[in-house]
Order: sequence, then structure tokens, then C-alpha cells
Amino acid sequence: MYFEYYVLENLIINYLIISCTSALAKKYNPLGRKISGAILGTLYSTAYLFQGFQILFTLPLKILSMVFITYVSFENRSRRDFLSNSVIFFLVNVFICGTAYFAIYFTGISHFKISFLIICAYLSCKLLKYIYRDVKMIKYIESLKKDIKIKLLGNVFDLKALVDSGNMLKDPISKSDVVMVDFKVIKGILPDELVDLSRENLDMVRAQEILMELDTDLSRKIRLIPYKHAGSSEAKIVFGLKIDYLEVDNQKIDNIVIGFADIDDPDYGAIINPSLLQIT
Repeated sequence: MYFEYYVLENLIINYLIISCTSALAKKYNPLGRKISGAILGTLYSTAYLFQGFQILFTLPLKILSMVFITYVSFENRSRRDFLSNSVIFFLVNVFICGTAYFAIYFTGISHFKISFLIICAYLSCKLLKYIYRDVKMIKYIESLKKDIKIKLLGNVFDLKALVDSGNMLKDPISKSDVVMVDFKVIKGILPDELVDLSRENLDMVRAQEILMELDTDLSRKIRLIPYKHAGSSEAKIVFGLKIDYLEVDNQKIDNIVIGFADIDDPDYGAIINPSLLQIT
């Protein structure tokens, strides 16, 4: 009776491991391949019970067996696919087996309890999916941020910028890309009156009046950038300023205008368009 339980236990757990690997790799895997892989894995595990097959559990043959089971269990359209599936398959095995043995050690329940091991494997798969999803999400969010430097009026500022395709603003005259920057960055660099007025909803007439009050050197760098909020037909004006350069990914880009915005977020102080990254 023990042998039948051992086979059934390994068959179910191997199937769960292959299914979990397919889910994490986000690749379609036919049922036939999953079952074939589960059967192969079970046959390999069963060989451990027989003394005459101990050679199969030497390190070289363990690696070859893992490679063969991976080849059978998944659709590998290229070498890169095969390598990716192999790595994920190996890590899933380590995680699920480690979790199951930890649970056995922690609870003191014998590993001969088939239902307990299957439950451990199933819960481990679910947990691993959540962990993997969160790690991927964190990496994705981090990939949307860039460290940038802005040189403005002889001052260099280090900022964390959000890469956002929604920022499509351009200077209407020079067609320069506009990088939106938080007001706090320019506080103390530009006249307080200009910073305060930049927070207002301005129209073209009011913007021109403000430009007339500035000194010549500063007014030459000022740009007036029209924009519209989503869902609104009313045009507004954003104050912009021509900067010396923007540095991102160790590349300096000129012909950049920064626009002033109230970016109330502790994680970033600027918003840039992905097209700027393509330049680099």
C-alpha cells in the first residue's frame, strides 16, 4: 500500500510543480505535456526505492534527468525558452520541496501523509505565484523610474523621474520635449513671484503680462506651453524654462524645456516622456 501512495503522491505533486512553472512563465502548456512530465518525474522518484537504480541519483545523471523532464514537460520554442523554463522549473522545485519539508519539520507530521504533502505543495504553488507577481510588479514599477540630472541657471539638480507616456507636452515653437518638474525643485532659484504665479491657472494674456515684468536674461528662457486637461476643452498655460541639459542614463540631452507642476509624490519629482529614453 505504501508504494501506491508514494506513486500517487509524486504524480500529483509533480503535476502541481509543472503547472506552477507554466503559470509563472506565462506560457501555454498542453495538458498532455503536463501529464507526461508528471509521469516521468514520478518514474524517476520511484527509482529511488530500488537499489539497482542508485546510479540515477549521482549528480551528472540528476542534471540530465532534470533537463530531460524539462524538455518533455514544456513547449520550448527556442534555446532561450528552454533555459528560462529550466531555471523557473528548478526554482519552483526548490521552493515547494523546501516549504513542504519545513512544514513537516515544524509540525512533526510524518512525510508519509500523502494528503499533507499535497496540501503543502498546493499552498506553496499559490504562495509562490503571489510572491512572483509582487516581485514582478516591484521591478516593473522601478523600471518606470529614472535618475535624472537637470542643469538650470548654473545649478545641477538630481531627481527621480517617472517615465510616463501621458506626458506628451512639447514647446509649440521649438518642438522641444517638456519635462514636468515639481515646484519645490526651483524654489529659491527663480523669483518667488514667478514660482507662485506658476501655480495659478493662467491664460495667454496674464502670462504675457508676467513675462513683461521679468528681466531680459530670464525672460529669454521662459516658454509658454499650452495644454488641456483630459475631458476639458479649455486651454491652459504652463510656464516652462529652457534648461542647459537633461542627463539620463549617463547621456546628456539638450533642447529640453522643463514645465512647472505641483507633483505631490515622495517617490519622484519629475515626469519624463519615454521618447527621451529612446534618444539615449
